Amino acid sequence: MAQIQESVEIERTPQEVFEVLTDLDRLVLWATMVVENHDLPDGPLQSGDSFRQTLRVAGLNLETEWTVLEVDPPRQVMYEAQAAGGGRLHMAQRVTEAGAGCRVEVDVDYDLPGGFLGEALDRLYVERRNQREAKHTLENLKDLMESL
Repeated sequence: MAQIQESVEIERTPQEVFEVLTDLDRLVLWATMVVENHDLPDGPLQSGDSFRQTLRVAGLNLETEWTVLEVDPPRQVMYEAQAAGGGRLHMAQRVTEAGAGCRVEVDVDYDLPGGFLGEALDRLYVERRNQREAKHTLENLKDLMESL
C-alpha cells in the first residue's frame, strides 16, 4: 500500500476552506487528478454519501466510486474509494487553525488496481508522480482560496 501525506497553509478561515474542500462541484478547479464527477450528492456532504469520479493517473483515466465515511465541519472529511480491478483508496482531509488562517493536511493510503500499470510503467514512478500531484493539488487549493 502506498501513502501520501501533504499539507499547506492557507490565509482563510477553516470554515471557508472546508466549504470549498467539500464542494465536489468545484473539485475540477483545483484537484489536478479529477477529470470529471458523476452522480454527486445534493447539498452539503454527509456521512454515507457516494459519488463517482474519473481520475487521471499516470496519463490514464481511472473510474472510481467514492463513499464519504465521516464529515466533521470544519475540521475533517474522510473518504474511501474503489476502482475497477481492485484499486482502493482511503483519504482524510483535516483543517486546523494556523495563525491568521488554517492548515490543510491530506493523508492518503492507496493500492492501484491490478493490471492498471501494466509492464510498461514502474510502480515507484507512479507513486512519486501521485505525491507531486497531491502537492500541486494543495497549492491549487491555496491559490483558489486566497484569490477569493
